[in-house]
Amino acid sequence: MPIKKKKISVIVPVYNDPIGLKDTLESLVEQDFPADLFEIIVADNGSNDDTLFIINRFIRKYPEIVRMVQEKKIRSSYAARNKGITEAKSSLICFIDSDMTVTNDWLFKINKIFDNHNVVYIGCKVDVTLTKRTLSGLYNKMVAFPVEFYISELNFAPTCCLTVRKDIFSRVGLFDPNLISGGDHEFGNRVYEAGYKMRYEPDIVMQHPARFTLRKLLKKSFRIGRGSKQMSFYYPDRYKMGITKIFNPRYFFPIKALLKFVWTMRENDLWNKLTCLEQLLISLIHWSYLSTHHVGYIYESLFGDLKYKERHKNE
Repeated sequence: MPIKKKKISVIVPVYNDPIGLKDTLESLVEQDFPADLFEIIVADNGSNDDTLFIINRFIRKYPEIVRMVQEKKIRSSYAARNKGITEAKSSLICFIDSDMTVTNDWLFKINKIFDNHNVVYIGCKVDVTLTKRTLSGLYNKMVAFPVEFYISELNFAPTCCLTVRKDIFSRVGLFDPNLISGGDHEFGNRVYEAGYKMRYEPDIVMQHPARFTLRKLLKKSFRIGRGSKQMSFYYPDRYKMGITKIFNPRYFFPIKALLKFVWTMRENDLWNKLTCLEQLLISLIHWSYLSTHHVGYIYESLFGDLKYKERHKNE
């Protein structure tokens, strides 16, 4: 039977990333999919650089498929995505980050998967690409985006590679805009708890550039740690960690996690091509990443913005 093409809205949240956004939009406008059946919604989160120039340039060139929405009140990628969702006109919602790219058959493959009416939530494979060969970039490529594991064990897919039927949002709610990180995790858990099945699609591949500096890796880890604390505050029944546990030395010297990392890497082809010194240094990067995640959790516990706590108490 012929595959019925569905209308698809692609939502791209962005904040001050003109170069990454340009690459993403260039790959999206080249989709081998009917132009009247998909739209690209750039959800700007209050950019104050050349990002708006890039967005408007694509809108002028592709007015039939590219448009912009803005979320200026709440500085959150999830708030920006929510704005895009409320403005979307299609039955399928695809998310992609502003520094990612896809092949021109990406939407066609997604449409084919959702031809099965039982499919409501999928996560695609993310291929981390090395623009520079650095130890941090190699580490990022080896460990980033284990989407299959996230779906099978943690019941969520990262928003950068997520596609959902739009009516799911009306049933379980939008992303939590108060979270600095982990909103995809929390949303996915709500979908799972509502009884919907999740699928991993390894044949649908999206490209994400590696974070090739240690600073970028640790900045992300710190943000994830802060988000973990926020999740434990808003949803204590699901993500609670007691305040007495956060200073446990095992979180700063995660020996067990390091040994597990090295053991797991034995089956990684990229790891096996490294010298012993490179393997040692990358193991230290892993230790730094894990420790920084916990430092972010402690920071949010002790010094984070307390406004969200006061707002929660008053609700």
